[in-house]
Amino acid sequence: MNELQAHPSRERILVVDDEPHVLSALRRALHKCGFEILTAPAVPQALEVLAAEPVDVIISDMRMPGQTGAELLARARQMAPDAVRILLTGYADMQATLEAVNEGEVFRFLTKPWEDALLIQAIREGLDRRSLERERDALREITARQNEELRQLNEGLERTVAQRTQQLQATLEQLGTLAQQLKTDFSSTVKLLSSLIESRTGITSGSPRAVAQLVRKVAPSLLIGAETLNDLTFAALLEDIGKVGLPDELLAQPFEALHQDGRARLMRHPVTGEGLLMALPSLSGAGVLLRHLYENYDGSGGPQGLSGSDIPLASRLLRVLTDFEHYRSGAIELTRLSDELALQRLRRWRGKRYDPDCVDALVEALQGQGRAPQATALLSSAQLRPGMVLAQDLLSAAGVLLLAQGHAFDESLIDRIRAYERATEEFLWVCVVADPPGASTRPAVA
Repeated sequence: MNELQAHPSRERILVVDDEPHVLSALRRALHKCGFEILTAPAVPQALEVLAAEPVDVIISDMRMPGQTGAELLARARQMAPDAVRILLTGYADMQATLEAVNEGEVFRFLTKPWEDALLIQAIREGLDRRSLERERDALREITARQNEELRQLNEGLERTVAQRTQQLQATLEQLGTLAQQLKTDFSSTVKLLSSLIESRTGITSGSPRAVAQLVRKVAPSLLIGAETLNDLTFAALLEDIGKVGLPDELLAQPFEALHQDGRARLMRHPVTGEGLLMALPSLSGAGVLLRHLYENYDGSGGPQGLSGSDIPLASRLLRVLTDFEHYRSGAIELTRLSDELALQRLRRWRGKRYDPDCVDALVEALQGQGRAPQATALLSSAQLRPGMVLAQDLLSAAGVLLLAQGHAFDESLIDRIRAYERATEEFLWVCVVADPPGASTRPAVA
């Protein structure tokens, strides 16, 4: 049995030098450390050993007859890429040695005469690094295999997620439809409540719905967000809710005709309205905006005496739009004012009662009203068809809201309108959007 078979775990070192005494010295020094030693006196013999035997470390002299140690290590890099390569050199060969470090990927070079301890330390460090590199490569292989397994698992997971997503999307669409229906029903309920309140608010009857329409036209130019816009719309529709408990004679007269006590009682209706809406989470935000209806921009209003930006922007806009409609309806002065005169009053108090930006926004919106009006058609209930959309609020003869603007008609709703006409003996003209998608406003053929 040869030495390699007897010690299968021993590292094998190939030593290459043309001086026999150097080979002997290296063999003795390394053999003591338990290494198996192979020797070669020149590059050709070393290449033969590399072709026939696996080696762990190659130690080569730089200067040798024929080919140099640098040339040997460059070839060894290809033949035994995992072997640790160490070069022994003299000081005169330093430039060539530095070039060899790059060309042959030499791990370490030592100058002659060497110190055995430094040489053995270099060998150990090289073997340790090779061991770490092998562990790194093994980990890379494991990682690559695991990544492939993960990729396959992810593909399966993605298919499952896609299926679940489709199911979830279908469910969300159904929920979205239900949510939109609930939102529409809630909005219609608020409009109905507003209509019922109007039946006893006297001189300001009809103003809340007009103010709510102006809100939709003016608020976007002031960058009022969607949530606040909803609160503002509801606040406009329900701004007279606090007047329900006031006496009829107080509500039937313009503000200028009231005595001081009557004016004070009327001015408290926004705070009363906030209290009524506070218990309803969906309307509490509208109540907060309503509370500040009579705050003046210069701080002279109430109930808190807020001024400027301390007053919510939506409340500032609500004040401008409400007073505009009240000037027009005769609820403030002793006579009804035209649009232009109502705007003059707003400009007169601009910066005092009213936020200048809100006044300007209203003026700009009214100036643009004449552009691209929505085409509508006025139909009887007999001419209604499923898919048509209500263009204006549908009111009874007494002014009670029956359907809110934006409702889409279906067979059931049309039947209920016709039944209402028969029961009340009223005739209703219904204003619908002209030729909406999927519907026709042409009269039915008898």
